[in-house]
Amino acid sequence: MTSARWQAALFSAKTALAALMALWITLWAGLSMPFWAMTTTYIVANPLSGATRSKAIYRVIGTLAGAAIAVGLVPALVDWPLLLCLALSLWVGGTLAVSLLDRSPRSYTMMLAGYTALLIGFPAVDRPEAVFDIAVARVTEIVLGITCATLTHSLLWPQPVATTLGARLNAWLRDARAWRDDILEGAGAGAGRNRLAQDAMECVVLATHVPFDTSHWRDASASVQALLRRMLLLLPTLSGLADRHRALVRHTGSNAGGQDDWGRLLQQSHEFRTQQTAQLLDECGTLLAHLDDRSVPTPLSPEERRHGIALHADAGAALLSGLAAAIAILVCCAIWIGTGWADGAVSAMMTGVFCCLFAAHDNPVPMMLRFGGALLAALPVAGFYLFVLMPLVDGFVPLALLLLPPLLLAGAIIPHPHWGMTGAAAMMGFANALALQESFHANFARFINANIGQVLGLLVAAGVTAGLRTAGADAAIARVKVRLRADLVRLASAATPPGRTAVLGRTTDRLALITQRLGDATEEAAASLREVRIAMNIVTIQHLQAQAERKLSHALRRVLRDVARLYGGKHEALPPPRLLARIDVALRLMVADPSRWERLSGEILGGNPAEGLAALVALRRNLYPDAPGFSCGDRP
Repeated sequence: MTSARWQAALFSAKTALAALMALWITLWAGLSMPFWAMTTTYIVANPLSGATRSKAIYRVIGTLAGAAIAVGLVPALVDWPLLLCLALSLWVGGTLAVSLLDRSPRSYTMMLAGYTALLIGFPAVDRPEAVFDIAVARVTEIVLGITCATLTHSLLWPQPVATTLGARLNAWLRDARAWRDDILEGAGAGAGRNRLAQDAMECVVLATHVPFDTSHWRDASASVQALLRRMLLLLPTLSGLADRHRALVRHTGSNAGGQDDWGRLLQQSHEFRTQQTAQLLDECGTLLAHLDDRSVPTPLSPEERRHGIALHADAGAALLSGLAAAIAILVCCAIWIGTGWADGAVSAMMTGVFCCLFAAHDNPVPMMLRFGGALLAALPVAGFYLFVLMPLVDGFVPLALLLLPPLLLAGAIIPHPHWGMTGAAAMMGFANALALQESFHANFARFINANIGQVLGLLVAAGVTAGLRTAGADAAIARVKVRLRADLVRLASAATPPGRTAVLGRTTDRLALITQRLGDATEEAAASLREVRIAMNIVTIQHLQAQAERKLSHALRRVLRDVARLYGGKHEALPPPRLLARIDVALRLMVADPSRWERLSGEILGGNPAEGLAALVALRRNLYPDAPGFSCGDRP
């Protein structure tokens, strides 16, 4: 058996064990809805133990918050059904929107707080006096399922996040070194270089689970973040090195020896980027070695230990997702109240769950339908178990043996990158349809009604979402590009020099989101990578401008103002000749008194006196790649 199959089989066995353990404890304790605990073990479970633990903690917090909201709202508004439905739907929509603004494990807190209130509140509308008991049962069984899953995946052959993340980081650094070697050898950009942005951001997201890991990396989160920051900085610096190398080769070929003013500046910029990329790669290697052996010293500064990596957030899509969820829930509530359907609450609850689970996708509808299809496909199996096999079972051991095959099958599917959600859906549909309780009750009419509610919930969720979020990847790309250009305007217009870490995280994340949707061989991806370089150039120029002498400061301020105007227009436009002239004025000022600006930029830019000049040269190349070479002319 290969390693991947062994890990999948082990994960399946551990998850089935957690589910059966949670079921046995809830049955032994006489809790009202034991199937909730069993289902939760599959919802929380992840092949990586750190990811399971992070989801578990935030899920517990979210469940408690949702239960508190339900307990507060139902008794207060039960006499006004429409107002209660409106309050719960707005709560789900609001918490969903907030959760989508945070792509770390913390997002589970708000999402769970949203639809947990539905799962507790709607079943209690006919008996509001029991809402507290329902909430206690829900919280107890969810926490029990989470605890069983966490203990099982943490204690029995845990698969640490560090193992997977370490392999990805090593592979990424190998690719980055290969790219640098190709650049210096003149072998061209090579294939898949923009893919490095997507791979880097996948490492950033995976690293959010490191503080919860079962490995020794858990205590070295600062080193992991420092390594990731250097990886992000390598993307614009390597692509900048490639651009300088091409420009220098072209200029040298067309200009005797390339020893004019522009040739010398290109050479200096090329040398600076060469040294910078070598240093960054060495520091990445040192940090990786430190993560495996703490005796290896790290290049971390005190400031680095305090800052994380900011990620892109699409506020517009988050608000639309929250609005879609609220409207879909209200539609189901209207059907439920208008028809007097006893099990109509099921449709409203499942609508909220469907809208929440897939809101992060560009177009959630296909995923909803696929998830709902898998969930419904499990119903005949659940029906066969419930009405044919279960009446023959007496005792927990026979019950466990009977449940083991579907539990193992679902657990084997969940780790698959493409079919994992299908396995989770099938398990949810199977467990909820069985609705195992302390004593056996097989009610065919209730089984049909409840599952019709699931179908209606799926159709309403998909229909409303399709109406409000019809745009797919193209619209998402357009929004990301708008935000990326808005970042350039904000950076160029900033009154104080912005921090490099936050800029790197957001801009690289947006580049990754574009390449993820388009691939890395498109003009849009290349343009976005160029804009990431421009963002870093702006940051460097802002730091230089803040403390430069008056004449140079004024020249740099005019450059930044024109950059803000260029990217602040409603439509993309070619850079104006005036901006090129202003960049050249700033370059002439810096070249005219090199000792002064080298001393100044060395103080401002952390001892890299060439960085200020390299940033201006880079900005000129990024905005005007085909412009005539720079000439000092009459120096100011």
